[in-house]
Amino acid sequence: MSSHALTVVSKSSRAARVTRALLAIAQYAWLIAVCLIVLIPIAWMVVASLTKGKLLAGVPLLPKFADFSLEHYTYLFTYKSQSGAALPDFVAAFLRSLSVAVLNTFSVVLLTTMTGYVFSRFRFKGKKPILISFLLLQMFPSFMGIIALFMIFRTFGWLNNPLYLVFVYAAGAIPYNTYLIRGYMRSIPMAVDEAATIDGASKTAVFFKIILPLSTPIIGFLAVNAFMAPWMDYMLPFQLLNMQNQTVAIFLYRLTDPLITMYYNPLNFMAGALVLATPITLVQFYMQRYIVYGMAAGADKG
Repeated sequence: MSSHALTVVSKSSRAARVTRALLAIAQYAWLIAVCLIVLIPIAWMVVASLTKGKLLAGVPLLPKFADFSLEHYTYLFTYKSQSGAALPDFVAAFLRSLSVAVLNTFSVVLLTTMTGYVFSRFRFKGKKPILISFLLLQMFPSFMGIIALFMIFRTFGWLNNPLYLVFVYAAGAIPYNTYLIRGYMRSIPMAVDEAATIDGASKTAVFFKIILPLSTPIIGFLAVNAFMAPWMDYMLPFQLLNMQNQTVAIFLYRLTDPLITMYYNPLNFMAGALVLATPITLVQFYMQRYIVYGMAAGADKG
């Protein structure tokens, strides 16, 4: 090979290395920029929640030791609007939301897995129209039925009871989640069911002892979504619950409403939002492998 050819090859390889290095730098710069965009508001919320006073305008981006205070967290865990209340307002609202979220998680997982199992394993009249109706229900926003829900709750005496919200949340989760888990269960070979049936297992035993364990990834994904759905929902609790039975989302809203003077404090809101985000963060962190695997499985097998 001539010296000229070697020079050309050397220059081209050098240019390729420079191009790869520039692309790597650009990728890292982009990732750093995205991280800053996401993390700076959260960091500012942390600083605001640990700053004295009640005005957002005076909150610095960087914390000042002289302004450090836990008064906003103290307020959340001690303030009672009624002297005879058993728990502070925020704690009571937090526990109500947690109860609804946990109950909704179990309800959605049980109902949607059973429904998905039926539609993936059995043939019956009306199966296709029901699936189509499930699909059509996704076209309409949930708030369209808020007036009808209010009338139903009033008729049955369910108003101002947070636990009855689970009926609405669970029913609303059935259509989409049925499609998702039906697609996953259809990927499980029927030979598994047949082998268990030959061994004397009933359909119920097949479902609980075989199909459910094999569907753990998609069930984990459903459970996370079901837990998150009511956690920060504002519309339904606002319409169906009074102030004494408010969920934590309504409580946080009242912290930002200047007309409600006994609650109003935006910095208390920052502290409450961080406390409220903690369970979701822990659930997402613990269940992340189920979330990723479940989403991929639902997309591939749905």
